[in-house]
Amino acid sequence: MTSASARPLPLPLVRHAGLAPRVWLVWSLAAVTAALASDNPVYRGLVALAALNVLLTWLPPGRNLRPLAVAVVLAAAFAGLVNVIASHTGADVVLRLPADWPLVGGPLTVESLAFGGALGLGLVAALLAVAPLSLILEPHDVVDAMPAPLERTGIAVATSLNLVSGFGRTFTAVRDAQRMRGWRPRGIRSWNEVLVPVILTAIEDSVLLAEAMEARGFGAGRRTSYAREAICRWDWIVVAGALGAAGLLIAARLAGTPVDWQPYPTLALPPINPVLVAGCLALTLPAFARAAPARPRDTGDRS
Repeated sequence: MTSASARPLPLPLVRHAGLAPRVWLVWSLAAVTAALASDNPVYRGLVALAALNVLLTWLPPGRNLRPLAVAVVLAAAFAGLVNVIASHTGADVVLRLPADWPLVGGPLTVESLAFGGALGLGLVAALLAVAPLSLILEPHDVVDAMPAPLERTGIAVATSLNLVSGFGRTFTAVRDAQRMRGWRPRGIRSWNEVLVPVILTAIEDSVLLAEAMEARGFGAGRRTSYAREAICRWDWIVVAGALGAAGLLIAARLAGTPVDWQPYPTLALPPINPVLVAGCLALTLPAFARAAPARPRDTGDRS
């Protein structure tokens, strides 16, 4: 017969500083859904602005936004350029390319340029929506945000994020070391002297990481935690606002409400629904949660 003292003690509740990791995951998924549920540039622009506001409000000190900015600009430019040169419909012609040019030959129109901008804006909104998962959360927070069936997926994602940042640091260190030895870039082939050591170092780091994970018993059982995470009022508010924003756009589409924008054959202003605008603005709630009183961070040991 088991005594009462032998029963496992319940895990203590620990309040964290800011929003719970799973709240960020729900918010990011809802924001991506809202950005891709409609090709209306008004709604996509509102989602992008809301995500940027949240990101700048919660961005920890020392985090660099330059890679994200480069990715956002390249994604928007690529989407817009592809649509402009591949779509030749529309009434307002800006330029005509020779018709015998494959794929790109034909008229370039204002309407295709506008629709390409809307496509690029959707990619920008989606990238900004998932940016908090890598720029605000720590890798172990990403693992905590995953449901139990996706726990190993979360660990793989967190490990990949660490390896990507380590790859950049290794590249900078090897390049600087080679320059101190007199190396100077003289073309594409000369970069082999930098890329080969970087790749070998990355492989070695991956092997060491795999050995460390195996030594700690990765895959032998479920991941444990020192304490259970407490959910506060702002967590529920942010989740409700994010799910409401995505749900409104999906419900409007299912109900037949015009949520899309078609600039063809003649450019026209996109339709605006005040209810859907309010839903998109609900994605800014994490920025208001930043002003809430700070709470102790969960420093429990995880294995």
